[in-house]
Amino acid sequence: MHQIVDQALELVNMMKFKYKSPSDLSGGQKQRIALAGIIALTPKIIILDEATNMLDPVGKKQVLSVIRELKQRYSLTVISITHDVNELKLADRILVLNDGIVVAENRPEEIFNQPQKLLKLGLELPYSEQIKWELSRFGVDIPEHYMNEGAFIEWIKQFPLKK
Repeated sequence: MHQIVDQALELVNMMKFKYKSPSDLSGGQKQRIALAGIIALTPKIIILDEATNMLDPVGKKQVLSVIRELKQRYSLTVISITHDVNELKLADRILVLNDGIVVAENRPEEIFNQPQKLLKLGLELPYSEQIKWELSRFGVDIPEHYMNEGAFIEWIKQFPLKK
């Protein structure tokens, strides 16, 4: 059991906190410890409910990175229940629920290609889509398709900087 616990703590980069009291840990550290506990059980499926809720940006990034690494390393199925668009962007598939009814189901890029529908449902758009909407208000001819951050950065580089 000690070996399993140590391996799980190593996986989530929390070994140095093994003997710390939970009250001495940040929110992100507590989430990573919770993930270590789940991994120690060697499940095939993990269901997360608002896994990064109430975490600061650094804690969110760390937890999402650990989840992504664990998913790949152990070929886990991860079901994440979230309102956080940054988590949604990382998904292989998204189900959008409204009052318990599935109103959309697809890959992230297809879901984000329906910004009007998402806004109507009260959902936040990815940051790149928010910027595109703002640019369109100023008459910039924007692509209609969804672009992840990398593609958006490449697209925005085409505009010359004014001094």
